[in-house]
Amino acid sequence: MRILQGFLMFMGVLAVLAMIALVTGYVLSLLTPDIKSSLRPVVLSSEAVDSFNKKMADLTTQMSAAGTGDISLTLTEEEINSTIVMALAEGSIPAKEILINFNDGYLVLYSAWNFTMFPVKTGLIGSFDVEDKKPKFLLTQVFVGKLPLPSGFNSGAQDITNIIIRLNPMIYNPRINYKEITISEGKVNLAGSVDRLSTSPGTSTSK
Repeated sequence: MRILQGFLMFMGVLAVLAMIALVTGYVLSLLTPDIKSSLRPVVLSSEAVDSFNKKMADLTTQMSAAGTGDISLTLTEEEINSTIVMALAEGSIPAKEILINFNDGYLVLYSAWNFTMFPVKTGLIGSFDVEDKKPKFLLTQVFVGKLPLPSGFNSGAQDITNIIIRLNPMIYNPRINYKEITISEGKVNLAGSVDRLSTSPGTSTSK
């Protein structure tokens, strides 16, 4: 009987510790990641949104033209963040705040999500590479509130991010062959070539 009582007491202690760990983890996950304090403020404007949309439209025009050719697309922090804020205002993204900074060779992203039961704040550090002429996101670190996720979770999160990239027809387009994606202070540049559609019906210039 004492063995059973001791076992039940031991299990009770474990349960209490598990609940404390869960509550502590939950509370910490709701706090703001430390990386937010390292982010630069970005000037937002409707002009930056217009510039972003024009660059996307120009890229679409290049892809619909005949022949092949090189492409180079540079997007700034102002353009991307301004467009994100507009999407947030429209309710297109379930978040109340998103801020991205481009630094020399890597990006930092902070997000505060509007999930009812779990209004979590996240941060991540990562970069881009090119694999088989397609973009690939490389995740360095993920933070959920004050909690840095173990490195084992980074691989899964990176895979999910790259699946999302593949589902974007503009970024992961079979006719765009990426050469490099360069992140520098305040901007990201995508360089490559595009296999444009042929003017002849039923054919294309894709190789």
